[in-house]
Amino acid sequence: MQLHLVGGFLGSGKTTAIAAAARLLMEKGKRVGVVTNDQGRYLVDTAFFRLGDVPAVEVTGGCFCCNYDDLDARLTQLVESYRPDVVFAESVGSCADLVATVLKPLLELRHAPASLSVFADARLLRFRLLGHTLPFSEDILYIFDKQIEEAGLLVVNKTDLLTPDERREVEALVRAAYPFKSLRLQNSLDKAQVAAWVGSLRVNGIAAAPSPAIDYRRYGQGEAELAWLDQRITLEVPPGQGQAAVSRFIEVILERLAALDATVAHLKFALDGGAKISITAGDENNRRPIVPDLPDRRIGLLVNARVQTGADLLRAAVAEAAQRVAEMPGVSVVLSPADAFHPGFPTPTYRMD
Repeated sequence: MQLHLVGGFLGSGKTTAIAAAARLLMEKGKRVGVVTNDQGRYLVDTAFFRLGDVPAVEVTGGCFCCNYDDLDARLTQLVESYRPDVVFAESVGSCADLVATVLKPLLELRHAPASLSVFADARLLRFRLLGHTLPFSEDILYIFDKQIEEAGLLVVNKTDLLTPDERREVEALVRAAYPFKSLRLQNSLDKAQVAAWVGSLRVNGIAAAPSPAIDYRRYGQGEAELAWLDQRITLEVPPGQGQAAVSRFIEVILERLAALDATVAHLKFALDGGAKISITAGDENNRRPIVPDLPDRRIGLLVNARVQTGADLLRAAVAEAAQRVAEMPGVSVVLSPADAFHPGFPTPTYRMD
């Protein structure tokens, strides 16, 4: 079995790339499994993989490093129940220090990984390397920077959202800032580029930078500044009104967060039936959600929100959006209790320098 670790900041496109890689490998007759990971308990990404017929297990309630024993147990469960040829393990996007706390323990204990890739949104990375102001606090950006620093294989993703000149610029900036890293510029919606990434995993192996020095106080503060919310929403709508109701729900959430000057790291929705809607920090200038046609009168939504704001404020923003949608003619809304919180201080099970 080949185990590929995938890290990178919230909204960098890890799930999209893994899903595309899984489809490609399955088309070639390979058995593929995925381990998802999150600070929360109800994961859009797990539902997304399972609806795509990719066996998925999850490590919830914290990152891989702080739940290493659970990661080991879930990998064992996946191997014993499905016998995969390839497994992708996707770490939560607020996690750093993967080399010391996950990769090295895996190498020494069990389930030795074949590779480690770190993804970065090309738009955010370009702005960061140009010295432009990003909408996150310095402690959150500390996590972003440390993820890049420890990458052996750095995947600069979503390059299709840059102009040709911007792509050339970001490549030059990355090569100047990190001259010894293996680098891929990638559009994970392009099958050929995903195939090239999968091929590069065999070439680069477990290439990784030495474990960087990391200030856990700053790391923990950065995580604490991010609010997590997971919630289930059910809408009853008149015939033909599903798309409008879901669009309105998302738009009001974004309006309320903008009024709070809150920065969206990743806001994603899984709709019953398999559609996924995703909004990230890099989408600042194109925030209107693209919602598919929804013919059913009963619509289920799983919401995962990761935002720089207070957890209570985030919960209130989603509740207000639901209330506003319920004011639409003929629409009713049922909210499950929300899991809204700030991550706890990172305390790795192991750390091997």
